[in-house]
Amino acid sequence: MPNYPQLICTSDLLEDNHSLGFHHEQEKGIIVRYQGQVHAYLDSCPHRNKSLGDGPNFLDSDNLFLRCEHHQALFALDSGTCITGPCVQQQLTSVAVTEQDGQILLLGWPRQVNG
Repeated sequence: MPNYPQLICTSDLLEDNHSLGFHHEQEKGIIVRYQGQVHAYLDSCPHRNKSLGDGPNFLDSDNLFLRCEHHQALFALDSGTCITGPCVQQQLTSVAVTEQDGQILLLGWPRQVNG
């Protein structure tokens, strides 16, 4: 069982309205900074449980939404809620993170249920 917190990256690597992919054990996540706050999600579109893309940037061309490159679904940066595409009103799975002392830290990993 992994120990938390775990370092994802230093804070200076994630600018406002930008995203980065990261790995945790055998799974992938995405961190995004929006209005100065860091949010994190599993890298899995709720439509078909596929990765949102190859990164390193997972945002649309205007850097306003996370975008699934497979289905063109758009997700709000601060909530992970799908606003357009085949999974409207569904959400990306949140991942617990914090930012302190110039570091973005992973606090835990959600259990993913495949249905």
